[in-house]
Amino acid sequence: MEIVKVKREEIIYFSGLAPVEALGILTLPNAAAIGAVEGKDAAGLLIFTRQGKESITIEWLYVDEKFRGMGAGSMLMEKIFDIAEKLRVKRVCARLNQDENFEACQLYLIQWGFSWMQTLPGEWNLTAKELFSLPFARKVLKMDADVPDILPLSEINKKDLAKAVKEAEKEGTSILYDVAGDYKSLDPNMSVVYSKGGKICGMFLIHRKGGILYPAALWAKDMDQAIISALFAGCLKSGSKNLKDKDTIRITATSTGLYDFEKKLLSGISEKTVYMMQAPSDMLKKAEQEPVSIKDLFMPKDIPTSGFAAVDFEVR
Repeated sequence: MEIVKVKREEIIYFSGLAPVEALGILTLPNAAAIGAVEGKDAAGLLIFTRQGKESITIEWLYVDEKFRGMGAGSMLMEKIFDIAEKLRVKRVCARLNQDENFEACQLYLIQWGFSWMQTLPGEWNLTAKELFSLPFARKVLKMDADVPDILPLSEINKKDLAKAVKEAEKEGTSILYDVAGDYKSLDPNMSVVYSKGGKICGMFLIHRKGGILYPAALWAKDMDQAIISALFAGCLKSGSKNLKDKDTIRITATSTGLYDFEKKLLSGISEKTVYMMQAPSDMLKKAEQEPVSIKDLFMPKDIPTSGFAAVDFEVR
């Protein structure tokens, strides 16, 4: 078994190990992947993103059933901890979607020292066709005039954008990657800002590569829902000229207020809960020194209040 860096042009070799929305993460400028290879076969895949010096997040981890029990998963985990230590990030995080593999994934990560960090309110994966069928979208597309105070990113000065990003981060807004530093990675037309009196008060920045779209940043000063509505409307009007029916869009809520708004906007589209776990970047060394007991690491008080039952047994 060998662990290799998966180049973007080689991802088709591993495409059977992840759904399209997971593979689409590799279009992001802060994303990379490593794979487990047995002979000529792709045995496992780990996709991750980097959040500056703060953390590395495992976005997807999967080992083909016929290669399980051969150490592929452990080798991938050892490699991601090695990468984390070389990059000197503070922690390694992991996303767990509430699906059929949830329980197995959370138990496996606990053995590697992960504990619960937070629960994201919700996440939606939908096609452009589904998006444009929503009542809000149909209403927007009937508008003859442009949305007031909404400008495309192509008309915004980079320095002004950088100032807005800093303000958004101070207010606690989570941004997918360094959008000011990776300005060219954003769609200049679908990405829009709300500008009043020459000052940016909101932004909806879209990362787009081929048929995959990820909102890189959604922020409105003081979380003003009128501004958020205007940003969505401006993006939709532009998107109607640029999107194809099968284009895939992932929208993640990073706060309760944003979740409430998006749930109304995306009424009728099924959502999923995303759980986040984390481990210190030196956990690999600790795991090598002594057996890891789930009973010692799994603290019921840290578990999100819904989604699964507490674990009352240990695995060594």
